[in-house]
Amino acid sequence: MKRPALLLITLTVLAAGGARAADAPAPAPAEPPQKPEPVVEYTIIEDDGARIDELKVRGEAQAVSVRPKGPLKSPYEIVMSKRGSSGGAVGQRVWHVLSF
Repeated sequence: MKRPALLLITLTVLAAGGARAADAPAPAPAEPPQKPEPVVEYTIIEDDGARIDELKVRGEAQAVSVRPKGPLKSPYEIVMSKRGSSGGAVGQRVWHVLSF
């Protein structure tokens, strides 16, 4: 007689545990990891002869502009290499003529 009672109690506990598991909400799908923002550095170096503005993204120089000080000196930029491109005028000075 005790065995059917023990079996009945065991089945009742298992059924109650299964019902609780069915009532629990499904876990939300994990969000895809977000890419961190790139590190951007803007540096200004200035002395008596010139002012140099440099923009770096992820540690790689993206733009460098030089503004010499003096009455007849015009500002210029230094050509930076782009990813995937090779050579050309990289490292050369470029003056913007007729830019408005």
